[in-house]
Amino acid sequence: MERKTMLIIILVITLVLLGIIAVGESFFDNPDYKKAKELNRMAEKAFAEGDYDKAYEYAEEAKKYTEKADEYASMLVLRNKANTLMYKASKRLEFVKNQGGEKTHPKEYEKARADYKIAQSAYDSEQYERSIEYANLVIESLESIVPKSPLPKYYRVRLIMKRRDCFWRIAEYKFIYDNPWKWTVIYEANKQKLREPDNPNLIFPGQIFLIPSINGEFREGTYDPNKKYIQ
Repeated sequence: MERKTMLIIILVITLVLLGIIAVGESFFDNPDYKKAKELNRMAEKAFAEGDYDKAYEYAEEAKKYTEKADEYASMLVLRNKANTLMYKASKRLEFVKNQGGEKTHPKEYEKARADYKIAQSAYDSEQYERSIEYANLVIESLESIVPKSPLPKYYRVRLIMKRRDCFWRIAEYKFIYDNPWKWTVIYEANKQKLREPDNPNLIFPGQIFLIPSINGEFREGTYDPNKKYIQ
């Protein structure tokens, strides 16, 4: 192949690579990119003047700098992707924690936390592919944890016509224990609040009772009849 033909091919390849880098990442301040552009212009000028040997020399050197710039661009793409996924993973962890996931899904949550630490460590050491891998693991492992309202930790006694609140009926509510026989759990936890501690039948509307967790279920806040509680 003639030197002139090879030079034209090199110039075309270099221009294509430079175009991909510029459009894909827009990092015009990268020194390798700047040097490649400068050498490419010098090669074109020498080529136009008929100095093919010099043009070939400039073009070959421009190609080397372009390849370096392309490697840098690829690194930026990975870094940006890792950064985006790390942000999503951290927000997912925060969301699950706010939903009580530490208690409702302890295994998944702890694994996700461990994976996030690995992802962060990999990112800090510029191992972006590894960071992406573990950030994705965090997101995937917490994906099944859906938003829900935690069960109530407190219950305010209500005045309900034809169905008076009592410990038996409170324990029977699905959002409490779904089992009336558990009424003694509530009574024992709140008996000192009663006007007559030894009389579990004497409770009044407006009294607020603590609802202990008996199976590790996550409880928070006071019962709200407008909320939908999921066990």
